[in-house]
Amino acid sequence: MTALFLAAFLWAMISGKERSYSEKTWEVNVEYFGVAANIHIRSFNPDKVRVKVKGTSKELTKIKPEDFKLRVDLTRITDSTRLNVFTEDVLEYPEGMEILSIHPKMIEITAEQLITRDVSVRVRYKGKMKPGVKLVGRRVVPDKVKIFGYKSQILSINEVEGDQMVNLSGIEEDRVIKIPLKKVKEILRFEDVDSVDVHIAVKNRNKNKNGKSPEK
Repeated sequence: MTALFLAAFLWAMISGKERSYSEKTWEVNVEYFGVAANIHIRSFNPDKVRVKVKGTSKELTKIKPEDFKLRVDLTRITDSTRLNVFTEDVLEYPEGMEILSIHPKMIEITAEQLITRDVSVRVRYKGKMKPGVKLVGRRVVPDKVKIFGYKSQILSINEVEGDQMVNLSGIEEDRVIKIPLKKVKEILRFEDVDSVDVHIAVKNRNKNKNGKSPEK
């Protein structure tokens, strides 16, 4: 009778211990996926979330950090946007666990659409042609270039400038001058070229038909 009582007592203790409940807090990394090639995630906050759960002591001993996942699907983002996602809606956790608290409760995402845009090139000139030298033509090649950047920033850019001025005062014959383009902070990069050729055509009355300066 005593042995039976002891066995029942031990079983009750073990069973009660397995059914006892505990609480535990995990720190879970926040991940995102499904970002289109023309979308850049400028900010994603937070990158970690604290999750407090309740479960049986037996089950909690089996739980590992990787059993909790926070994965945000961004496949529907096609344009610049700010998005708020409830953390609980994207939290994956083991069955049998009760979520007691999540901090923070909201995941904030800022996405920017990246675009390419054709804009005109503007080259500035300075100085005057020398006496006897006449400017008969000038052109910029190419006269338009492609810029790449955030849609919200480069939609207002209609032209880019050369990074230096062309000095006309020293030109006495036809010339091609390479000018780098000025890259403002809103432009992430130039797509095809980052410089242009300025073609200068002149008529120099100071030179004879053979291209030599006349003798004095």
